[in-house]
Amino acid sequence: MKKSVIIVGGGIGGTAVGALLAHKGFQVQLFDKNSLIGGRCTTYEKEGFKIDVGVHLFGEGAGGPLQEITEIIELSNSIQWELSRNPRPLLCYKGEKSIYSRETMAKLLPAKEQENVSKFFADCMSIRKKRIEELYYTDLETFIKQYSDDPNFHAFIGMICGQYFCVAPNEASTGEFIRSFRGVVNKRASAYPRGGCIAIPEAYVKGIEKYGGKVHLNTEAKRIIVEGEKAIGIELKDGSTHCADVIISNADIQNTVNNLVGEKHFPKDYVKRVNKLTYAQHCLAIKVALDKKVTDQKLIMNVHIDYSDMGAYIEQIIKGQIPDEIGGMITIPSNYDPHLAPEGKQLIFSGTAISSDWRNQNWKKWGERCLESLQKVIPEIEGHVMWYNIDTPELVEQYAGEYGNIIGVGQTVDQVKERRPSQISPITNLYIVGCEAGGWGIGTELAANSALELTDILTKKEP
Repeated sequence: MKKSVIIVGGGIGGTAVGALLAHKGFQVQLFDKNSLIGGRCTTYEKEGFKIDVGVHLFGEGAGGPLQEITEIIELSNSIQWELSRNPRPLLCYKGEKSIYSRETMAKLLPAKEQENVSKFFADCMSIRKKRIEELYYTDLETFIKQYSDDPNFHAFIGMICGQYFCVAPNEASTGEFIRSFRGVVNKRASAYPRGGCIAIPEAYVKGIEKYGGKVHLNTEAKRIIVEGEKAIGIELKDGSTHCADVIISNADIQNTVNNLVGEKHFPKDYVKRVNKLTYAQHCLAIKVALDKKVTDQKLIMNVHIDYSDMGAYIEQIIKGQIPDEIGGMITIPSNYDPHLAPEGKQLIFSGTAISSDWRNQNWKKWGERCLESLQKVIPEIEGHVMWYNIDTPELVEQYAGEYGNIIGVGQTVDQVKERRPSQISPITNLYIVGCEAGGWGIGTELAANSALELTDILTKKEP
């Protein structure tokens, strides 16, 4: 008889591993404290608009692990992907628009640096796997210096690194960057799901339920029960208890260790290591509802300053200051799926990095400045804004914890590969899944790969 499994938390990692294990015959129950499934990868509604938490585009999309999971669980059509390349994404660099590609971005660098950029990208695509393994513990900034010391060059590559991992180049893993970069380039499948981001975890919930599992929303776990150095079940906030052979936490590793289980049950070195983990950058997004469609674009990268000024701009944000003009990633989800907005209307998202010290920020001022900056890129929105939401790290914290950061445990040189927390915890029968343990890749794809790896771990344990 297959083992019973309880999963705490319904983010991408939790729902994915639940679907994969249910497909394998495990008896799965998933408990999530929220009314919406998905953690950071969810979608809420306002006045007929369907709005994602965060600003999302999925790097490997239809060709990556998010889709692979649906194929494994035999629900390959449960996510309908819309590719981002038609029309081709735009780059708005200091107000001038061009096609968003590595080539056009490189041409904005000083002439002497364009050859260095070409060589950098060529090497990223051709470096042997053995060498990539060696580069996991080299920070990206050090690697970049082999090609150029020019601050424009460093800012250019650093911007791509930030889009991938929300981690600075002097901390990011070169091996992780190259592996992820290759995946995006080779698969040419960057996409967005019809129905909004919530369509992905909803597809996995279908898998859990198809194979006999259950998903409980609005059901918060109070603690994970440990007896005799083994995890045996969970106690819910309502006082009820549920037991299982395997307990999987998708509720953030620090929360799991310090609160759901308690430090006393873990080796001191493990607790110390977990509490020293650092997280990805925090972000802010505005979600703008328009009373008419004003653009056909799906994705615009807004670089409002010269590459050479990027360092000072980032430093300003780190200090918690609000820049006069704000750059970042702009997506128009209702151009991927018109049903995300009422008929004839449009939905536009604009996201930017902010300081990790975000609790005392003036969100109203941030929102106004973001909207002003968005209007410079898409002036057609003037006079058509119905309303806009300011989605802050506080909202992310509400859904996913981890102090409201945008991804999870940062993919820094000391937190990748075997230096990353394992899905296997020191407590027998207790496992961790999601962007806190194992995995690799960009954002939600990191969580999906963590789920695939944990499924292999658990199924190999089966007799």
